[in-house]
Amino acid sequence: MNRVLKTCLIGLAFYAVLLLVSAGLLKPRIELQLNEKLISELDEIGDICEGFSFELSGRDCSITGGVYTGPDRDRIISSIRSIDGIRKIDDGLTIIPLKNPSISLTRIGGNSWKLDGRILVGDAAAQLTQAFVRSIGEGVDLQTDLQEESNIADLPPLKKVESLFVGFCKFIPNASGLGLSERRLTLIGKSFSEARRDQALDFARSQISDHGYDIIDEIIILPPTDDPSFQISDSSDGILVSGLLKEFSFKDRIFNLIRQTDEQKTIKDELHTGDHVRNAEWGPSLVRVIPALVAEVDKLKLNLSSESIVISGVVDGDEKKRSLEQLTEQSFEGKKGSFKIVNELVVFVPPEKASLTMSWDEDGSFNLKGLLSQRDLYAQFLSATSDELKDKNKELKDKIELKENVEKAPWVNRMATLVGPFMAAVQWGALSVRGDEVALEAEVIDSGSGDILKAMVEKAFPVPDYKRIIQINVVEPAGPTDEEIMTLENTMMDTVIYFDTESSKIKAKETKKIEPLVEAFLKVPGSSIALLGHADSYGNANYNRKLGRKRCESVRNSLVGLGVNRLLIEIEVKGESEKVVNGRKYESGRRVEFELR
Repeated sequence: MNRVLKTCLIGLAFYAVLLLVSAGLLKPRIELQLNEKLISELDEIGDICEGFSFELSGRDCSITGGVYTGPDRDRIISSIRSIDGIRKIDDGLTIIPLKNPSISLTRIGGNSWKLDGRILVGDAAAQLTQAFVRSIGEGVDLQTDLQEESNIADLPPLKKVESLFVGFCKFIPNASGLGLSERRLTLIGKSFSEARRDQALDFARSQISDHGYDIIDEIIILPPTDDPSFQISDSSDGILVSGLLKEFSFKDRIFNLIRQTDEQKTIKDELHTGDHVRNAEWGPSLVRVIPALVAEVDKLKLNLSSESIVISGVVDGDEKKRSLEQLTEQSFEGKKGSFKIVNELVVFVPPEKASLTMSWDEDGSFNLKGLLSQRDLYAQFLSATSDELKDKNKELKDKIELKENVEKAPWVNRMATLVGPFMAAVQWGALSVRGDEVALEAEVIDSGSGDILKAMVEKAFPVPDYKRIIQINVVEPAGPTDEEIMTLENTMMDTVIYFDTESSKIKAKETKKIEPLVEAFLKVPGSSIALLGHADSYGNANYNRKLGRKRCESVRNSLVGLGVNRLLIEIEVKGESEKVVNGRKYESGRRVEFELR
């Protein structure tokens, strides 16, 4: 080997040794720098990786530990790769299975609840607490004991959890708990309705089944506890409907029936429904009777329970009362045993017309007759009349009758203002008011006082509010003779109008009897006629009284047609009568007699 070549080889060997020495001295320093960078970069991975460690071999890095998700592994590897100088990464990370979250919301009494369980570390605890407070409502006492852990899987979206609980409480008001655990949703509560229980379960499935949760049903179905009831109270303010029913649909049907029957009535709703109520076995029966009761009964009171139905109010006529009684009995016919039907319906009796007559009697006394219902007005009128008579030395005969079922008489005070003028102007006659009919028939001392009295009556009882008949004559020197008076008395006593069985129609031969009586009556001014209506014993007493009144009304119409003032005719119903009365024989009990008043 020549010298030059030898020198080159020795130089190369020297540089090789120098390079190896330099590399050996540089390696610890590079690893130290990379180690510091790794520690700085991976400072925050403790939350996503358990037991993390790394080892450097020059520029190569080996890592070990456990992560919960693939994205967590990718995040760690990406962080290491971002370090300048790392050449190779040996991935020894393993995926650790996450624990399932668990939530338990339990009612511990009244409006107090407890929320506990385990959830992922973060904002979930506060958000979940707020969600349940919103669901339960204001004033809730919520005790919270949630444990936060890092290896817990995510809950379903909080909005769905909140919506789930709101819906659950809507369908199951007696909800007592809700649990989310081990991919199972447990619903706990009590309900009186299987349908509501099924609705709650279906709603829960629609909210959370797509998140892999099974639905566990721990809803207890309770038997209904309360008996149904139904009440109606009809007044001038409207119809109050109250009570307790199971189904809202049945309540809605009842209200529709009432509205269809009487559209003008205002309905006040105090009728409650609930699953805790037993089925109303009388429901179909109520549907059958309620339209007729609402339509036909005034001041209706209806009380229906499991034991009885009580109906009260006023109906127009006996026939309508019987019809409603039959309908009620037929509708509730299927209910036997202790169930009672109490019918307290009363028949409406039309009020009689109020009347008042003041007149001078034959003996010179001042006569008052009539029918009133207002005791205070009667007292005022009697007081005014007595005051007018004080200085006239005349006797007051009061035959005014007070009864309850009589129309109001607002005109009584007007009559009181006419007492003085009537006494002053009239020598003989009467001023009568009956309902809206006014009659003045009198003989006056002179035409001037008659005109004044007539004007005062017309002002007190104006047309068209009142129908007036005014007949005023100036006193003639002579009145009716004793013979005329005796003829009238005998004619009235001898005249009797007979009728066929169950008839109020006057036969032609009977009508002829009335004409001579009217002729004699018109010759004796100041008298009045009383018609006495009789019937035989056929039929019940109430029927016979009505028939007797109709017969009197037929005779009165004939008298009026022949010229007798209607206000001078009174009707008295005697009812059943025999053929022989006080020794006097009659053709039959079906008759109308006359009496001079």
